[in-house]
Amino acid sequence: MMRFLPLFLLMLFGPAATARAESGVKILLVVGTGGTEEYEVIFKETAALWIAAAKKGEVAIEVIGFDDGEANDHTKRIRESIAAEKSPELWVVLIGHGTYDGRVAKFNVGGPDFTDEELAGWLGNYRGDLTIINTASASGSYIREMAKPGRVVITATKNEGEISFTRFGRFFAEAVGGLIDADLDNDQQVSLLESFLFASNRVALFYKDDARLATEHALIDDNGDTLGSRAEWFEGTTPTQTPSAEAKPDGDLAAQKVLVKNAFEKRLTPEQTKQRDELERQVVALRRSKSSLDEADYYAKLESLLLELARIYDAVGDS
Repeated sequence: MMRFLPLFLLMLFGPAATARAESGVKILLVVGTGGTEEYEVIFKETAALWIAAAKKGEVAIEVIGFDDGEANDHTKRIRESIAAEKSPELWVVLIGHGTYDGRVAKFNVGGPDFTDEELAGWLGNYRGDLTIINTASASGSYIREMAKPGRVVITATKNEGEISFTRFGRFFAEAVGGLIDADLDNDQQVSLLESFLFASNRVALFYKDDARLATEHALIDDNGDTLGSRAEWFEGTTPTQTPSAEAKPDGDLAAQKVLVKNAFEKRLTPEQTKQRDELERQVVALRRSKSSLDEADYYAKLESLLLELARIYDAVGDS
């Protein structure tokens, strides 16, 4: 995405800045049952990375299933928490095991497990911006069940048939907290897209180094077409392939969602961020359609969008 102007202004005005505007983001972190001590440790370590990242990013987080025992009805708590949620933006993050019996995909929690369709139903009444990150096995169906325009959906597997334990979640949790190695565009922060790409690449490297056939293939969908995209369809953060000739690329929205923001991003109000992100997506769409436009028309539209972006950055610089 277009981060050259913010970086320029960051260098110009410096990090001394600055009262942080409230992001309005809330994370609902669900930690499923491990089944064995080994998996319990892995899931709790992964959850701890998310908790630390939320603290670093000054984002609200609610954790279900971390230390309150398997006997509790976590499904009920999740349903009630979503129903009561009023934050303007919600990230639902699932860490644990998923199962698929050939008919229904479920996520394993304390108390009765819940299905992908049930979670989709609970989230149907939420009116804010929504991100769903299911790092469990058998998670691929979440793309089909939950992808909609304006949503980011990330899964550890390409379908519900990939039922083996997934390593994607641990790598993703490491990246999203601002891991330098995951910052592909060097803007001093790590987006959801960069976290997805980093984790996917680390998973592929794990199976390659271990000389094993990969049993997990992560997907991302943020254009709402329910098709999803693989990490190998990106060059850096730029999409180079789509699931079909008619499909639009994924990644534009996920590239704008960041948990731990850089110094300049912290200076933007939520309203400025929303306006900036919309303008940047318009610029990306315009550039992709350049070949079908008259050259003069293309540059006139591009100039108009860039001027609007500059006004936002100027306003931040003056504040």
